[in-house]
Amino acid sequence: MSDRILVPHDGSEQADAALRFALDTFPDASVVVLHVVEPFAEHTDAGVENGGRWRERAREFAESVFDDVRDLAAEYETTVDTEWRYGRPRHVIVRYATETDVDHVVMGSHGRDGIDRILLGSVAEIVVRRAPVPVTVVRTEQLDEEEK
Repeated sequence: MSDRILVPHDGSEQADAALRFALDTFPDASVVVLHVVEPFAEHTDAGVENGGRWRERAREFAESVFDDVRDLAAEYETTVDTEWRYGRPRHVIVRYATETDVDHVVMGSHGRDGIDRILLGSVAEIVVRRAPVPVTVVRTEQLDEEEK
């Protein structure tokens, strides 16, 4: 039985599916939802206008993600802890799982958009290979089929 579950969340449908899976599968566990902000990944205006503007937008997006996550957890009559960090998601997630008392990682198979969707999802693939705890990768296609 896992006591503390880490669910990386980027605001995507896949991340929501992973959170639902974690809440269904581990109803008595403490769930930590981690949002990772990748500095300058899509912030080409970092040196233009106001250098801190991207940081504020990232913070606002993280809070929006957490609002949705809290609403989802409320559907299960529970709460989740939320944290966000700066860095490359594949590295931050593994580091978080290594440095905290996480017993299990549950994550979506793909993130939001882009070239990372070609394979398993490069973030998910790296986490599966490097995390010091078991990792469950949830595919939304798999869940859709099970519901039919």
